[in-house]
This record gives sequence, structure tokens and C-alpha cells, in this order.
Amino acid sequence: MSIQRRSDVDAPISEPVFLRYAQAQAAYGTHLLAVHRRDLSGCCCHCGRSHPCGHRVHGARLLAHYADWPRDGPDGG
Repeated sequence: MSIQRRSDVDAPISEPVFLRYAQAQAAYGTHLLAVHRRDLSGCCCHCGRSHPCGHRVHGARLLAHYADWPRDGPDGG
């Protein structure tokens, strides 16, 4: 049985589309960092897991990876 790939998954995307995607991923990372904070007991106040929880780590990684992409174009300005 062969696996068929969807052509839209393999196709490259334009830079403006990628920049919108990067901005959305950075915003989601910021959201995760804001929601999954440490409470006074040292646990995440949102999910109750030990701090930093996996959601907070994921948010930090998203922000670190996507936040530095240019916002207004390839030259950043």
C-alpha cells in the first residue's frame, strides 16, 4: 500500500504566508507562557504540573524560534 501525499503539503509557501504563520506561532507561544505560570506552590497555575510544565516549555520554544522572523518584510523594516 503506497502513501499518497497531498500536493498542498509539499508545495512551498510564499514569504508573506510564512510570515503570518510565524507571527501566529509566536503569539501562541506568548499565550502559553502567560497562561502556564508558576503559582506559590511551585506548580503551574493552569494545569497543576510541576513548573515549568510541558506547555510552558513548548510556548518558550515557539517564541524563541518564531519571534525573530521579520514582521514587515525581509529587511525587518
